[in-house]
Amino acid sequence: MHTRMQAIRPMRSLLNQLPCLPVTDERMVDYTAADPHLFVAIRDDAEMTMRVIHQGLTAIGSLIAHSGVAIEDGSIGADCLESLGYLMAELGDIASGFMVMAAHCRRETQDFKEPFL
Repeated sequence: MHTRMQAIRPMRSLLNQLPCLPVTDERMVDYTAADPHLFVAIRDDAEMTMRVIHQGLTAIGSLIAHSGVAIEDGSIGADCLESLGYLMAELGDIASGFMVMAAHCRRETQDFKEPFL
């Protein structure tokens, strides 16, 4: 289970858990050797982080769409908009990476039954 603070900061929790994953000689995650409890935690944090990123990107896109006048009159500079574009692209890439990671974790734990607390 997650504490309230971990639920609010899923990316921080995810980044703290990733070094605990075993790796193969090829430096890839060894999904067959990892602890299923770790997979469940990573899966949950990856999915929550992906949702947070997607909702944030939607909000940023909506704000940009409604700031057309400020962009036209120069109140918001083109460099600011360019930086937001790069940020949005990177966040989209990391969200898709988290989706792949969550899918691997979900596949490896499909038969795993968490004990009831």
